Amino acid sequence: MRIDPLARIKKARIRLGARNFRMVATLYGASFVFAGMFIIPAVLTVSSSPGFCATCHSMTPEYETWKRSSHAKITCYSCHGPKSVVQLIYNKSIVDSKGPLQEVTGRFAKPVNAESELSQEGIPMERCERCHSNQNRKFTFSRGIYMDHLAHKAAGIDCTVCHNRITHKGAENYEPLKSEWPEAKGFKYENFLTMKEGCFRCHSASPNSRNPETMHKIKNGKQPPQACTTCHTQDFPLPTGHGTSTWRSQHGPVALGNIKYCMSCHAENAEFSNGKQPWCTLCHDRRRVEAIIGRTWSHEK
Repeated sequence: MRIDPLARIKKARIRLGARNFRMVATLYGASFVFAGMFIIPAVLTVSSSPGFCATCHSMTPEYETWKRSSHAKITCYSCHGPKSVVQLIYNKSIVDSKGPLQEVTGRFAKPVNAESELSQEGIPMERCERCHSNQNRKFTFSRGIYMDHLAHKAAGIDCTVCHNRITHKGAENYEPLKSEWPEAKGFKYENFLTMKEGCFRCHSASPNSRNPETMHKIKNGKQPPQACTTCHTQDFPLPTGHGTSTWRSQHGPVALGNIKYCMSCHAENAEFSNGKQPWCTLCHDRRRVEAIIGRTWSHEK
């Protein structure tokens, strides 16, 4: 039987093409494996570092405050990143990829994260508890104050609902937030570890002063206690009767006897003030208050 030479050549070309295809497919497959093993992890590591975040000028306040915080050796994504590798890759490729474009075009909120949305909604308690255990512990911050963290945990309150600026305190003191952004003139982030800005969102004796969004985070159905003794021990330096229902009618003699002591919390621009005026002016005539205090202040509101 005579075999056609042209047929042999065609068969040889087909076999060679199949080998080339398998070789090319193998090379591509090896390239993808190499990228998956080395290149992708390297890119994720670099792009998740604080130094990479700091390449955006708008992130300078967050970067500078991070460097000076107790979390200075912890990377951004340790707190801000998802636990799942799949979710991390999705964030980097889809969500975070918008950041550079927004930075170049300037089309982002100024100030960044003004209402602490990231801390209030985006950092679950489990992420904090990888390093910080609150089991069977009460924390005393200073004389006369204690905090029962387990009670808040039982209510479903995440750590960052109160610790919202724990790593980024004083961000408003850095550029471009300090003076370069006209939109942020006079802006100051709220610190929810303070009584007025933080604790009173739930524990204020006045229902109108409580924050509905924060109250909605309570999952066990309990009402936050309003008594001062919930967090203040007996040695806390408040006047006897302060915070009781009769204090409004009884505080006069205490104030007249030691007005400087009252002004340590209630002077103009203090934590519990009436804006740029002392707390007393909520009810009392300004001139009478000035006479008792012994000085005047800015009357701007």
